[in-house]
Amino acid sequence: MKLRSFLMQSIAGELSVEAQMNFLQQPLSITPEELADVVQFLRRQMALSPRFPHAIDVCGTGGSGLSRINTSTIAAFILARLGVGVAKHGNRAASGRFGSFDLLESLGIEFTDTIAKIEKKYAAEGVAFLFAPFFHPVMKHFADARKRVGKPTFFNLLGPLLNPASPTRQIIGTAFKDKMRLIAETCRLLGKEKVYVVCGEDGLDEVTLTGRTFVTELSHGRITSYTLTPNNFGVQPAAFAEIQGGDGEKNTNIARDILAGTCTTRHRDLVLINVALALQLVGRVQTLKEGYQMALNVIEMPSILRDIVVHKRREVEQRKQKRPLAQFIKTILPSTRNFAEALSGKGLSVIAEVKKASPSAGIISLGQFSPVRIAKQYERAGASAISVLCDTTFFSGSLTHLKRIAHNTIKTPLLCKDFIIDEYQIYEARNHGADAILLIAAILTQEQITQFITVAKSMNMATLCEVHTLEELKIVLKTPATIIGINNRDLHTFKVNLDTTKKIAKHIPGNKTIVSESGLASRVDVQQVSGIVNAILVGTALMKGACIQNLTHITFKVCGVKSVQEAKFCEHIGVDFIGLNFVPLSKRFVPLHTAATIARAVKKIALVGIFQNQELAVVNRIAKTLNLDYIQLSGDESISFVKRCSKPVIKAISVKTKNDINKAEAYLPHVAHILLDGSTAGSGQSITVSLKNIPYPFLLAGGVAPENVKDIVQRIHPVGVDVASGVETNGKIDLKKIRSIRNQLNVC
Repeated sequence: MKLRSFLMQSIAGELSVEAQMNFLQQPLSITPEELADVVQFLRRQMALSPRFPHAIDVCGTGGSGLSRINTSTIAAFILARLGVGVAKHGNRAASGRFGSFDLLESLGIEFTDTIAKIEKKYAAEGVAFLFAPFFHPVMKHFADARKRVGKPTFFNLLGPLLNPASPTRQIIGTAFKDKMRLIAETCRLLGKEKVYVVCGEDGLDEVTLTGRTFVTELSHGRITSYTLTPNNFGVQPAAFAEIQGGDGEKNTNIARDILAGTCTTRHRDLVLINVALALQLVGRVQTLKEGYQMALNVIEMPSILRDIVVHKRREVEQRKQKRPLAQFIKTILPSTRNFAEALSGKGLSVIAEVKKASPSAGIISLGQFSPVRIAKQYERAGASAISVLCDTTFFSGSLTHLKRIAHNTIKTPLLCKDFIIDEYQIYEARNHGADAILLIAAILTQEQITQFITVAKSMNMATLCEVHTLEELKIVLKTPATIIGINNRDLHTFKVNLDTTKKIAKHIPGNKTIVSESGLASRVDVQQVSGIVNAILVGTALMKGACIQNLTHITFKVCGVKSVQEAKFCEHIGVDFIGLNFVPLSKRFVPLHTAATIARAVKKIALVGIFQNQELAVVNRIAKTLNLDYIQLSGDESISFVKRCSKPVIKAISVKTKNDINKAEAYLPHVAHILLDGSTAGSGQSITVSLKNIPYPFLLAGGVAPENVKDIVQRIHPVGVDVASGVETNGKIDLKKIRSIRNQLNVC
């Protein structure tokens, strides 16, 4: 009797249970054509026919007789977290074992025969559980005979092939090594695109951890065979006793522990290597080792981060469907705002964040949230870069915010702060005006980080690679990352500890730019990481009203330096800028050869060349010769003149009236700093005009001396002080006065 006849007669009630048992116990020689015919016949008997585009299935034939865990079912949950849609077909176990749907029931997960509900669950969670009896009611005609036979039959081969969703990509595990080619050839006849048929040499119907796994692969009509070992996944082998299952309670507890990231047994690795093979099946990874690491990352990441990533994968897929990359990639222009350079200056750089809300703190911003207004304030306040939260669901951000900020700021580089898990997002970010992206090591593999950095570089974008632990740092240091962020927030407890920066920063090579993130709410906080990092990223504190200039230290600039001794002293005690005066008639004029000697002698202090109404060619020539960090213009130079300077400009304004203060604001988008000085530049005269409520950050010169510097800083709140005559005695620089001012600024 042929298989088709046996099925038809059984369904029609023409065969008794005993006759069915006799047939099932006979040796059968099944051809791929016959098995494919039976599959197609039974599919036509299906009561329901769901559709899940792009879904895969990971399913075993059973029949090993081994004590085992529910590997493929656990793997389905992890794959869904990784954005791989799974239509999981299965049943309760026969003969007292613990099947896939026994596990689902034990985990409290409901399954249904209503197509609409199944499709809704798939859309929300990325996984659908298809209970075989709901979809194949005719199989009830064979249930008694199969149970009484009590051993594997050809029905075991049918299980994975009868998935109601008809996935074109599958992993089919089988305990029957001699049937692997048969299954693969049947899949080819059924029109499947890519299938891995796997069998562990220990008898498991899945990739095993104990030794070799035999693989028969169908790929676009071509069938090949090979073997895999745990080493292919980057893990050590295990004894079978380390991965065996048990009763329902034991298997359920193992499943819960693996999914919660708390499993400490080798069962975890068994599941993860099966996930890794599925990731290779769908083209998400190039190597099985990368697949294993990606799977490990997703189960170990904190629950809130995992939830965000799962949601982000679905969100990105929807955006890709709605607006494919091909529709806008040709319109993308490379970035022209240099994020890396903005953080590389001497002193502590500030990345100011536009941030409305967070999962841990809720709504953060005070008053009406206006991203453009906030960003413009940051730019005017001298932020080195601006970070824009772009996640909508968890942070109330938006790519639209990024785009609007890009259009309404002039020069400040913009960081797209989102959960980047797909290179599509990088192109999308640049298309909305981003000059840099955030890459979070906790949610990415080493290969992904490297790939995403390459994609970003192709558009002249920078990458800020964020780490939380030393283990993550080790991964990032194997990539081309040059800017490394250290997040001080524990993503499990949400507690902030600035010691995290201190702990990790010392392991980062000196040629990297280091950014400290989270928990920096005051100058006291910032002082803890100052000298350890190049930049800080601040969001919550600024959104709640803190000022950028109040977070960082008071900038200290000494003008009139004329010797190497004076310059080295300033560098040693922590002066930020020294001014070399190139105004010919100034009493502080320094010859070019002397300035060159000074420039060669110092390394950690910013050099400022001071000019007044001099020719642009002269200014730029000296700046280039000495490799100055800044050009200070102390005359009547126009905005047009400023724009043509070859180095960042400090524009000094002699304040005689309130109108001079207002005029100074026009320079702000085009200069690094505004310096407000007395009515005669360099004279040491104090400003007589009120300096209250100035709407932009400024350096203050004129009349600043050791005896009044503390009062001036606390009363007027400049971002820094510029001192010349105030640190001179009898017309010469007095090192004791410089030290006195430095000491007082340290406690302001």
